Amino acid sequence: MHANTLYRDDIRRTVHVTRGVLNLIGVWPSFGDPSALTIVRTKMLRVMCQCLLYLVFVPGVLKMFLRETNSRRRFKMIGPMCTCLMAVLKHAALICRSDRIRDCIRHLEEDWKRVNLTEDRKLMTGNSKIGRSLAILCVAFVYGSGFSYRTIVPLSRGIVVTSQNVTIRPLGIDGYYLFINPQKTPAYEIIFTIQFVSGFVQYSLTSGTCSLAALLVLHACGQLKILIARMEDLMQIKHLHDRNANRKLTAVVRQHIRIKRYSSYHNKMPSSFLSKVEESLQFSCLVEVVGCTFILCLLGYYIIMEWENNDAVSMLTYGILLLTFIFNIFILCFIGELLTDQSAKMYVTSCTLDWYRIPHKTARGLVLVIAVSSIPVKITAGKFMDLSLNSFGAIVRTSVAYLNILRTTSI
Repeated sequence: MHANTLYRDDIRRTVHVTRGVLNLIGVWPSFGDPSALTIVRTKMLRVMCQCLLYLVFVPGVLKMFLRETNSRRRFKMIGPMCTCLMAVLKHAALICRSDRIRDCIRHLEEDWKRVNLTEDRKLMTGNSKIGRSLAILCVAFVYGSGFSYRTIVPLSRGIVVTSQNVTIRPLGIDGYYLFINPQKTPAYEIIFTIQFVSGFVQYSLTSGTCSLAALLVLHACGQLKILIARMEDLMQIKHLHDRNANRKLTAVVRQHIRIKRYSSYHNKMPSSFLSKVEESLQFSCLVEVVGCTFILCLLGYYIIMEWENNDAVSMLTYGILLLTFIFNIFILCFIGELLTDQSAKMYVTSCTLDWYRIPHKTARGLVLVIAVSSIPVKITAGKFMDLSLNSFGAIVRTSVAYLNILRTTSI
């Protein structure tokens, strides 16, 4: 019998938002022994998602380099192409890291099964609520702003009739479709639908990456809080000369190893939870950080362009998109800051324990705990940048600097 009899409900509440989003794009890992039908369905869903993204990205690139001669319109196509390329890369990264993601989810489920104290369960539940709230906010922001860009902006422009009496019906993203005329029926309706569904895949990837990061990192923070509570419990007066002191220290060490372990190149032991999380998220976070740095710059410039054109609808849509990308990168940096702060609290707690009040043989075991705790815990973007609030400020400052350069050179 499991220590936590309500673990199924706890797990369901913790992962249901992230699982729902990632299932739509075939990235949520399957557990147990999946049937042949499930494997085929997942692979077909992944291929279909990649094809939908390429059906927007390839015609857009061809249009931008081969057909478009107006520099302003060509420049406005760079942003959508960058976001589409980011989606392709993040989808590939999540597929390649599916085994690591599966290990992380299994680790999370085991932690919920093993929790046996009401206080520990409350700590885990509190962190899971924060992660779920961040995931819901991210999904709402991304889908709302994305679909407004794919539908409201092109439809608000209306049908344009050129001086040559050619009718042009606007699309969300322009493209060069070789032997197909996208203005004729039913080609226009088919392409418009493909772009809409492709946007659904793209927004699922963006929100799914952020919600997965929030799910895993907030769970790690909850486990670190439990570890701090166990360290403090070790120093309670009623346990000073208790025979259970060694047993309690053993529980502290096992919890510490399970969450965080110093790993070297020759270490053949199974990875700790934090190392799995880092390996699962680092490339996706790198794509998000680099992409958002350029896209924030481009969106700022697009708002200036629409201000000159007096297009209020486009300005509002670009403004919402700007806030969405800022919010997404802020979530990643915020949860990275939370994890770093919690790791620092754990280190301070381990250093300030009244070790002299417990048996000396037991106190010696705290030396390695303190040594391992001194190594800071961080989530990185491809090991190039630590995700923290300082990094968020650096990303925004860099985007503004690029925007100033772009605005100056384009005048």
